[in-house]
Formats: sequence, structure tokens, C-alpha cells
Amino acid sequence: MAKDDTQRRSFRGFGTIVEEARTRRAMKTKQPWFVLKMTIGLAAAVIVYVCYVYIGRLCVPMIKRDVNALGGRAMGVAFMVVFILLGFMMIWSYIKVVLTPPGFAVNYVDKVRAFDSPSPRGPEPAAPPRTRTRKEDPSGLRFDETLGIPMPAPKKHPKRSDSSHSSPPTTSEGPDGVEMHAQFPSPPPTPPLPQPRSGAEKPPTPRPAQAPVAVENRLTRQPPTLPMLRPEYRYCRRCQIVKPPRTHHCKSCGTCVMKFDHHCPWIGQCVGAQNHKFFMVFNFWTAWFCLWTLSTLIGLNARPHANRSIDGQQIAVIALAGLFALFTVTMCITHAALISMNQSTVENMSQRGMKERENFILAELHPWWAVGAKRRTKKQWDAEWGRIGFEGNIWWLGSVRAHFEQVLGPSPWTWFLPIGRSPMDGLHYERNPRFDRDGRWLPRKAWPKELQ
Repeated sequence: MAKDDTQRRSFRGFGTIVEEARTRRAMKTKQPWFVLKMTIGLAAAVIVYVCYVYIGRLCVPMIKRDVNALGGRAMGVAFMVVFILLGFMMIWSYIKVVLTPPGFAVNYVDKVRAFDSPSPRGPEPAAPPRTRTRKEDPSGLRFDETLGIPMPAPKKHPKRSDSSHSSPPTTSEGPDGVEMHAQFPSPPPTPPLPQPRSGAEKPPTPRPAQAPVAVENRLTRQPPTLPMLRPEYRYCRRCQIVKPPRTHHCKSCGTCVMKFDHHCPWIGQCVGAQNHKFFMVFNFWTAWFCLWTLSTLIGLNARPHANRSIDGQQIAVIALAGLFALFTVTMCITHAALISMNQSTVENMSQRGMKERENFILAELHPWWAVGAKRRTKKQWDAEWGRIGFEGNIWWLGSVRAHFEQVLGPSPWTWFLPIGRSPMDGLHYERNPRFDRDGRWLPRKAWPKELQ
């Protein structure tokens, strides 16, 4: 009995586990300043070491015409000049992206503790509701309908006699110390079947009525219906502000970042609206710096040289240059693609989830080998709604040039220079007219006539 009581006390309901996890996340504070900026010192040390090896152990011996040099004086001078120019642009852009903040929403938006603005749907709540992520399986069935609705728990829970059609509530403690419980929906009781008369044949057991419309809707494109642009869905309880569009809260920085892309440890802060350009420029020049260092060191060390041993430090720099060249080239390509679509990394991840769900639905509708049928079904969905990454992107303006100018500036000559300021203010963004004012994707028939 004692063991059963211990197990019963140690059992925790789903609602309790969710609230405990939410409380732990809310208790998290931003990282210490030293932890945030530590990788900047590491990056500076790597740059200094690479410069020492390339200039001091490769170029200087060639300029001095040492016996173990890998080339002549002219080659040494040319290699050192190119290396210094690329290194200067890389260091300049790195200093610029480190010293330029991404844009913190708390510096531009006033704090609010309650909403009093009227709404056409009725009065707004006294405080913005906590936005919960709706879990959705690939087939389109929403799990939030089975999690229950939180409500104040009564002092006493009456016993229910009909236990076959109900499930016990899960008790937990709310954020304000109020005991909460999630009441799970119960299936409707099955009506009794009519009894056959004596001597008559037993009628067949009726099958439950099917809902072909629901199945049809489930196996089609279902864009998110969350009105993400409404103020109550953009409220941050940690910063106590209504976040501007495209703003997200960064736990590492401990504040809301405008047009949050990601938190980059190499620059010690987030990439956002005001430093996205300099982050792109830094990756561009770092990629060229690493590719030049990698190619020249490999080319010179691959040639046969009599009476010369391989310099181990040059091999180490080859490894470092190759690693960072792969990283920065990948970042340049990825962010160029994101800028061309006018998306951040977070926004692209959300649309990637929608594409994965559609692939699952196509796998349910057609066998794996029916590639043509899948393509026709997807083309039918695109004709009804538009493409996911284009017409289905709330910030898509229809012009790649306009997207690049929004991040890098109006003049292409300054796109690759770490000068000026970001053209974005981080507060206002032009919305795709294929979305309503609340941020919900509209079907093609509801678009403006000039876009249909």
C-alpha cells in the first residue's frame, strides 16, 4: 500500500508538466555579458593567428628569398597585399556587426500592462492571453482540441458515476498560484439501439456516420488560421510590450529583437533589423578571405620542394580556413536566398513545416511512385491559394530587387561595404495584400482583383 501511495503521489498530469516547463522557461534570464562576448575574443585570436602564419611564415620568407620559401619575392608581395586587403575588409565588417545592435523593441515601443482598445469582435481581455503553440500532426488533426481548456478548479470534484464516457481532470497550478485543471472533452454517449421484435430478423448494426467533408478538408491545404498580427498575439509578457511585426524574444539576450533572424554567438548578439546588412557583408568578406587563404596555401604546399619539410602551422591554417570558408559560404548562400524571399530564418522555418505537412498529405493521397499525380494535386492547391514561399509569404513584395534594397540599401554599390545604416526601422513592414489585416492567408478568390 505504501508503494502504491508513493507512486500515486509521484504521478503528475500532463497539465502539471506543461506548467512546470513553462515556469522554468519563464525563469530563464539572459546570459551573462562575459558569456555572450566570449566568442568574440576567440574569433579575434583566430584572426591574429592566421595573419601571423600567412604573413610571417609564408609571405615574409618569400620576400626575403629564403631557401625554404615557397615562391619568389613578387609572389610574396602580391599574396601579402591581397591578404591584407581582404583581411582589412573582413575585420572592418566584423567590428561593424559587433558594435551595431540588432534593434531592441523595448527602445522603440512603450510598455503596456493591459489592453483597453475596442475590437469589432468584442471587448479585449484585461491582459493579453498567453499564446500557446498549436501542435498539429502532419495529417492536419489539431491536438489542442484534446488538451482541454484551463479553468479555475472547484474546491471539490464530485464523483462521476459514468466513468466510461469521461476522463478525470488534470490538476495543475497556474502562473498566479491559482489551481487550474484541464477538463478533457468526453465523447457523446452512444444512443441505445432499437430492439428487434420477437421472431423478426435482427437488423444490421448501424455504422457510425462518416464525415467526408472533414476528411476532404483534412487532405487539402490548410494555411494557419492564427491572427498573428493582432496585438494580443504579439504581446510579450517578459518585456511587457506589444511586439512590432516580425519581432521575437531572444532568451540569450533577454529582450525582444526586431525582425529577429537568429542569435549568433560569433558576434555576441542577435542578427536583427539594424545589423542584418552588416552580418551579410561580414560573411561575404570572410568567405573571400578564407577562400584566398585556403587556395593559396594548398597550391603552394602541394608543389614539390626539395629539402623542405611541411610547416605544421600552415596545415593548421589550411584546416581553419577550410572550416570557416565552408561555414561562411553556406551562410552567404542561405541568407541571400532568405533575403530574396524577404524572410528571416524563423519565418522560413515556419513555412518549411507547412511544406512538410503538405508532403505528408500528398503521400496519403497518392502512392510514392505517382509523381505526376502529386505534381498535379500541388498545382491545383497553388491555383487555389498560391505558392507557399511566394504568394503565401506575408512579407513577399513580388520583387527580388525590392527585397535586397530593404536589407542592404537602395544602391547596389554599397551592398558589399560596411558603411551607412540599415534602411529598415524594424517597426513597419509592407504586408502582402494576399493576407488580411490580421495576418491570415486568403484564398485566391479573396485577393484583390488586380492580383487574381
